[in-house]
Amino acid sequence: MPRHTLDLTDEQKNTLCKLRDNGNPAYLRERAAAILKIGSGMSPHKVAMKSLLKKRKPDTVYSWLSRFRDQGIPGLFHKSGRGRKPAFAPKSAEDAEEELQTIVGMSPDTHNGHPTRWTLQQIKESVPWRTNISVPGVHDILSRLGISYKRGRTYIHSPDVASKEKMICVAQALEQAKQYPDTYVALDEDEFAFHRRPTLAKDWTQRGTKEPLAHQGLGSDLTCFGIGALNTHTGDVIYHQVESATVLATHALDTAVCERYPHAKHIYMIQDNRPIHLHVRLLEALLPQRSSFNKPLPPSWEKGSTKIGKLPQLPIEIGQLPTYAPWTNPIEKLWRWVRQSIGHLHRLTDDWETLQQRVIAFMEQFIGGSRKLLRYVGLLPD
Repeated sequence: MPRHTLDLTDEQKNTLCKLRDNGNPAYLRERAAAILKIGSGMSPHKVAMKSLLKKRKPDTVYSWLSRFRDQGIPGLFHKSGRGRKPAFAPKSAEDAEEELQTIVGMSPDTHNGHPTRWTLQQIKESVPWRTNISVPGVHDILSRLGISYKRGRTYIHSPDVASKEKMICVAQALEQAKQYPDTYVALDEDEFAFHRRPTLAKDWTQRGTKEPLAHQGLGSDLTCFGIGALNTHTGDVIYHQVESATVLATHALDTAVCERYPHAKHIYMIQDNRPIHLHVRLLEALLPQRSSFNKPLPPSWEKGSTKIGKLPQLPIEIGQLPTYAPWTNPIEKLWRWVRQSIGHLHRLTDDWETLQQRVIAFMEQFIGGSRKLLRYVGLLPD
């Protein structure tokens, strides 16, 4: 077998030295170094096995030498069209991600009959630019694009056409209370209910057939209502526990809020669209409402109620949240915290008064403000 030799001109040596030191793409530096070593008298086999930063197969170095002899310096570059095709070819990664995100975001029945969830086979059939790929290959592409098979969750979208406008008004009220805390106060108000009977939840217990028990007790279930207001900047909570969340109970909470903040000339009470909040007698006892979003009310409410009578005036303006949008009211998470801490699997089914007192005691820990509460409900960044 003849010895592989190579005679390099001075110009070739200079060009190869430049490529070896500063070649771009990076693979040119290795190839130029190999050709220079062969030109100095070293065999391609020895260069491949011992003289490069990374050990190469001898056939690889022989192919570099052959292409250099036939084409010179251009032979060291990759040929156009060689190498592994991109995972999303002929699409770019950005275009592929946008298209697949659009597809999985749509209902499958618009593409393939009547299914309610996508399968990998259906996704494959809906992407014409990769019809030759296998089903596992579709899974690989989705994984690369950050699209995974995840458990769903219940969801409701607010149908309120004035949703954006309402949230803008709420944001303005919150900012005003933040900028002028000595004059303005903003609170999230809401009602919740808890029951004599415990709710089901997970708990620690022995493995096997034994499981946590929610003792229902004897007799019918009982319900208690809580009305509360959460200061969006301090975490202070004003809480009343009542038999029913009526107009009078709501006005009593509003009165307690004004007593808690006697310096405030203007209090924003941000709340949902429960009809009781817009009762004519209650609105008469508040400040003139600068922004009003119409909501159908019972005809009898427009005339007021002789049973309620005239209520004392309070410096409160209502901030209406979008309809069917509980996620816009942070105090909802406080109610969740109460249920998780006291309502789940409690042992007070036969001691209704003690259970009610525990809820009151839980709320009292937030009197004066709580950063822990603000963080829990999402009003204080970590």
